[in-house]
Amino acid sequence: MFLLLATRGGILVIWNSSIFNGAVVEKQQFSVTLSLTSVHNHETWFLSSVYGPCSEPGRSLFIDWMKNLNIGDDENWILVGDFNFYISLEDRNRPGGNIQDTFIFNDAIGQLGLIELPLKGRAYTWSNMQQDPLLEQLDWFFTTVNWTTTYPNTSVHPMSKPILDHIPCKIMIGSHIPKSRIFRFENFWSDLPGFTDTVKQSWLFPGQVRNNSAATLSLKLKNLRHSLKNWSRSLS
Repeated sequence: MFLLLATRGGILVIWNSSIFNGAVVEKQQFSVTLSLTSVHNHETWFLSSVYGPCSEPGRSLFIDWMKNLNIGDDENWILVGDFNFYISLEDRNRPGGNIQDTFIFNDAIGQLGLIELPLKGRAYTWSNMQQDPLLEQLDWFFTTVNWTTTYPNTSVHPMSKPILDHIPCKIMIGSHIPKSRIFRFENFWSDLPGFTDTVKQSWLFPGQVRNNSAATLSLKLKNLRHSLKNWSRSLS
């Protein structure tokens, strides 16, 4: 167990020592990073749990810390917590917000090459608890690219919120993908008649997520996968 106290809150990390050997790698005013090694198969992954500051100069120090994280290309790393930033102005239920903050946060995410784990079933994770509440997504869940191949069946689920201003969330980590959903691209397809036309038609198919280029790209890739799977069934 590790406890880090901050000005308005804290970070508490607890692990089951019969499953993981945990060690603190780094601790900051707003974060704690641990390595967790499986007792069963000796695989190691890293957890950074954060509690982002609400005001300066802490916010700038927090972003500098993010940008300077030394994450190897082959490392499995997950960053979770209350970042106190939103990715888009659409991550709140009212007009307004600080567009410059979104640029700063997205720049840090992009510099690290992080992949967002979407929260299933909720659009916002924080409320000011008023009768007509302001709702925002301030809690985020990110992994490295390597994580997505090692633990491809990782998902984030909201839990009940009886009295808290933040939604508690549960992250489920798994390495198994049902075989029926696996898509395998064959290199020889590109030499076959109809391949290029199938790709063009799929890519030009209307499909866009407003003000979110990454989500639009993901949608187009999913459409392309579906089109190529259907096309490949016609091959003799």
